[in-house]
Amino acid sequence: MTAPFAPVGDHRPPAKNAKMIDLKNGSKIGRIDALMLLVVFLWALNLTVIKIGFRELSVHGFNAIRLGLAAVAFIFLLGVQGRPFRLARGDHWKAVGLGIFGITAYQLFFIQAIHETQASAASILMATSPVLIALLSTALGQERIPWAGWAGILVSVAGFVLVAGGENGGFRFNWHGHRTAALILLANISWAAYTVFSKPVLERNSPFKLAAWSTAAGSLLYLPFALRDLAAVPWARISWPGWAAILYTGLVSIVFCFVIWSESVRKVGSSKTGIYINLQPIFAVAIAGAFLGERLSGLQIAGALIVLAGVYLMRSGYRFFERRSRASVPDAAGRA
Repeated sequence: MTAPFAPVGDHRPPAKNAKMIDLKNGSKIGRIDALMLLVVFLWALNLTVIKIGFRELSVHGFNAIRLGLAAVAFIFLLGVQGRPFRLARGDHWKAVGLGIFGITAYQLFFIQAIHETQASAASILMATSPVLIALLSTALGQERIPWAGWAGILVSVAGFVLVAGGENGGFRFNWHGHRTAALILLANISWAAYTVFSKPVLERNSPFKLAAWSTAAGSLLYLPFALRDLAAVPWARISWPGWAAILYTGLVSIVFCFVIWSESVRKVGSSKTGIYINLQPIFAVAIAGAFLGERLSGLQIAGALIVLAGVYLMRSGYRFFERRSRASVPDAAGRA
C-alpha cells in the first residue's frame, strides 16, 4: 500500500455481460486482509474518539465538522495529485445516491446511536451489518456465497453472543430501550446498501474517487440536519483533545478507511469485506482494556476465537473442505 492518502489507481471497465462474482475467486488471505484488519481496528477506536468529541460539542455539530473536513480533504487530495474529479459517464448521480446511503443516512442513525449508548454496546449491535450485506449482495445477484461463507457468518455471530455475554467490568449491553437497537439496525441497512450498490460503480472508477464523490455529496446533504448545532459551536473553546477527535474521526476513520473499504469491495466482494465488521467488537474490548483497564473474561476470549474462525470460513474456509474432497476421490488408476 502506498502512503495513507494516496489514491488507488483507476482501472478498466469490466467486459460486457460480466457474470456475478463467485466468492471462491481471489480468496487467498493477503494484503487486502491486513488492510481491512487495520480499518476495523481504526473504526473500533473511532467509537471511543467520538465519545471524546461529544464532551465538548453537540452530536450533529461534531459530526458535521468532521464530515466537512473529510469532504474537503478528499477534494484537496484529488486536486494536489492533478487527478480529474469526474467519474465514468453516468456514474455521478449514482455516487450521489451512494453518498446518501453511506454518509447522510448512515451518519444520522449511527451518530445518534453512539450518543445514546456505550461505544462497546454499539459495536456489538453492529453485528448485523455483514449479514445484511451478504443477503443484499446475494439477492441482487452480485455474488455467489459458498456454504462455508454462510457458515462463517453464523459462526461469527455466535462468537458475538459469547463476547457480549462475558462478564467484564463496564463491558455490558446498554440497550437503552429498543430505540438504540433500531437506530443501529437502520445504520447497518444504510451501510449495507452503500457497500453493495458501490460494487458495480467501483468496476468503472477508482475507490478513492468514488469515496471522494460520495463523501462530498453525503456531507452536503447532511448539513440541513446540523445547521442549528453548527450555529451554536463554541469554536474558541474547543480544546486540543476536541480538535484531535475531529481530525481523527474525519481524516482517518472516513478518508483513509473509506478508500480501503472500497478497494476491498472491488477486489474480494461485498460479503467478504463486510464480514470483517465482526471483528470490531473484539478490537473495541482490547481498546477498552488498554485505556480503561478492562479485562477480557474467559468467555469473551472464547468468543473472540470463534469470531476469528467465522472470518476464516467466510473468506477462505471452503478451500479446506475442497482439499479434503479432492483427497478422498481416487485417481484414474485406482478406479481402473
